Amino acid sequence: MKEKEIRRRVYVLDGKREEDIAMAMAVTSRSPLPFDKILSQIDEKKSSSFLEKFYINYGHGSIADTAFIHIAIENVSQIAIKALENTRLAAYQEKSTRYQIMDRWHSVEPKEIRKSKYHELYQKTITNLFDVYEEFVKKLLEQAKEENPKKPNESEGAYENRIRIPVIDRCRLILPAAVMGNVGVTMSGRSIEYTIVKLLSSPLSEARELGREIKKVAKKKLPILVKFTSPAEYLQTQERKLSKLANNIFLKTKEEKFNNKRVDLVQYDRNALDRVLAASLERFSTKSYRTILESLKKMPQKEKEQIFDKVIGKRKMRHDKPLRELENTYYTFDIVCDFGAYRDLQRHRMLTQTAQPLTTFLGYEEPIDLEKTGLSDIYHQAMRKADEAYRKIAKQYPLEAQYLVPMAYKRRFLFNLNLRELLYLIELRSRPQGHISYRRVVWDMWKEVNKVHPYFAKHIKVDFKGE
Repeated sequence: MKEKEIRRRVYVLDGKREEDIAMAMAVTSRSPLPFDKILSQIDEKKSSSFLEKFYINYGHGSIADTAFIHIAIENVSQIAIKALENTRLAAYQEKSTRYQIMDRWHSVEPKEIRKSKYHELYQKTITNLFDVYEEFVKKLLEQAKEENPKKPNESEGAYENRIRIPVIDRCRLILPAAVMGNVGVTMSGRSIEYTIVKLLSSPLSEARELGREIKKVAKKKLPILVKFTSPAEYLQTQERKLSKLANNIFLKTKEEKFNNKRVDLVQYDRNALDRVLAASLERFSTKSYRTILESLKKMPQKEKEQIFDKVIGKRKMRHDKPLRELENTYYTFDIVCDFGAYRDLQRHRMLTQTAQPLTTFLGYEEPIDLEKTGLSDIYHQAMRKADEAYRKIAKQYPLEAQYLVPMAYKRRFLFNLNLRELLYLIELRSRPQGHISYRRVVWDMWKEVNKVHPYFAKHIKVDFKGE
């Protein structure tokens, strides 16, 4: 009998609704048929019934991970965008304040403030910030053209970009968090479901409104997977209780003075080297983790560091990703930087983040070479006026007052991440093309790690050019 040849098949499943494809992916666990045959037998009625039963009633969450949706969201504040982007498993493409000149007509005023006695103060503050922003953009563009003439054979478009982008980069610190942005979102069914729930449960009215609008459009593509999304009482209750608890705990403590330290390594693993080595060696041996760990404890420190040199190998470029076993040790950083830089760093969503509300209490950063612009007094005056307005409004509307805080003001947040993610973050964000604000943050992160784990730090390709 001639042996039948079974050939490998690799192909794209498309041409059907996302929920139909999700069902086809799930059914393969019990059907001997190939995916395309399974999919050909599925229609909207069948997939709806299947998802109602297995996803909603039985709770098989992984089914929703195989259905995807792309959503375009436009004209929302930076505060709402950060609330949206708090979902870890998703992809976002955002309108950049580093490359585009923003206009005064695209800013959000929370409805709570619009209906309050602070409406006029809010509008006056926003108008002043945009007046200063536009003045800075105009003057800095003129100065840049005087200092950087057009090169021979340089196209007009290339010249404009070379001049314009660094200027906009410096001026973005003046923009308020109320400035509108656009963001494209790609999520699985499970991620979009939880994102909608979080937004609907938010204490921010703009976020709740955004959650309702996302649910409305998502129902057209994923009607079953987002069908039962609603505000989570648990999330709402915890938000209120923990806010009250924190205030009560620290009510009688003295006001903390900010020491201007940008990065503070508050926790790290004292046994990091042993843990990383043990996990790495277990992968390539037949010994147990405990046995390997005991052997490592008996080794001299120098020998263990030499073993790690071999574990990480000779990486020629940052795109050479080290072993996942580097994820076996963690660092916790308490970071304070301007809101503009935070917006960039927050994109590293795979690590664990905890951010405080945006305030004016930690001071603000200055654009590079502010004194040379001749606009120093105007800049500082704008920051002071924003601070005064924030403090007045925050007494009654602390969350809504965030909207008028300029991006120059600093935000405090925690980053908890493993060694592998740390390596990726520092190498990416320390490049000369990056904004100086977040480059300073990752420089300091590297220096903090180098103090406690120099044998790890020496393998991180940090770029200090321009420090």
